[in-house]
Amino acid sequence: MKYAVIACEVMRYEIELLCKEMKAPPPLRFLPQGLHDTPKRLRAELQETIDKVETENPELKHLVLGYGFCGKGLEGIAAGRCELVVPRVHDCIPLLMGSRRAHREEHSRECGTYWFSPGWITWSVIPYLDNRATRRHRYVEKYGHAKAEILMEMEAGVLSHYTRACLIEWPDMSESFRNQAQDAARRSGLPLETIQGSSNYLKDLLSGTWNHACFVRIPPGQFIVQSMDDHAVMDAGTALEQIA
Repeated sequence: MKYAVIACEVMRYEIELLCKEMKAPPPLRFLPQGLHDTPKRLRAELQETIDKVETENPELKHLVLGYGFCGKGLEGIAAGRCELVVPRVHDCIPLLMGSRRAHREEHSRECGTYWFSPGWITWSVIPYLDNRATRRHRYVEKYGHAKAEILMEMEAGVLSHYTRACLIEWPDMSESFRNQAQDAARRSGLPLETIQGSSNYLKDLLSGTWNHACFVRIPPGQFIVQSMDDHAVMDAGTALEQIA
């Protein structure tokens, strides 16, 4: 089976860790974290990468995307020659936790969670990871004092919806990530908890075990369509399928 993986760098540590255990790991291509903040940019850069990988690797039969649906950032994505394989998740958190069920259970226990992982800590562009003085200074330089204060108030309003920060830990990950998460949570004014992640979902993604319940498979030339219902997706513009 010839396939390559194109993924968000927020999962780079975990994916590369799993690839070290494989006899013949697939080629990996990572895109910058934060593209999901502007879905149009995510679509453009992901489509460009898909086209480039297909052109440069004519032997490939499948392209596996290490992405959730990311605010409809994958809407309209297509491959010309390869089958696309996409996890049936709305974002990367279930991939890092090992299953949608684990994520649902943790969300039910505490819905106001600000998630951390080694990749989020390293590459995140979320402004709450900087202290308020640093953010205000950057905003003043870019937008002026009046707009800077408005942006600071908006950030405070968003942050007020969170009740905790939570670090998803994997075995063999450096202790330094926990220290960084503690510091980021402190600056955000949130208590920090840690939970054990699982490699199950990402192992299936990397190994080619793409069962129907966990992955959408898009034939060549057809494209990803997500319905307006946040709990469902339409693959290839046809069959409506529930994410349970």
